[in-house]
Amino acid sequence: MEELTEALCAALPKLEYIARQANRLLQKLCPEHPQDLDFELVDECLPEGFLHADLKVKDRRHLLFVRQEQLNTLTRAKTWYIDGTFKLVCHPFKQLLTVNVFVRSGEYAKQVPLAYVLMSTKGKDYKKVCSRCF
Repeated sequence: MEELTEALCAALPKLEYIARQANRLLQKLCPEHPQDLDFELVDECLPEGFLHADLKVKDRRHLLFVRQEQLNTLTRAKTWYIDGTFKLVCHPFKQLLTVNVFVRSGEYAKQVPLAYVLMSTKGKDYKKVCSRCF
């Protein structure tokens, strides 16, 4: 009898191929990307409790994604760091705003994004989003 080893079985497909197939299947299950701001969110495609607010300000729309545990961490943090990026989002949204804090574990600290806001404008509505959501 051969000795058992930790090596992968040669007859099995590579893990990267399995991951690629799983990602393709997930893409088919996701709803189509919205063409304008008048779309309906599909709750089944979002983790439970992740959508915190869907704000509409005049003709603009902002989606806040944060879980309750992340909100609890934000309330305990002394300082928030807010960052906006424009390259990661697609039309009809213009920027992804993140709220980051430093999280400490022992002697190590790391900056972690805890809240995400998809915004349909650049440079507007920051105060409205923060006042209604946090």
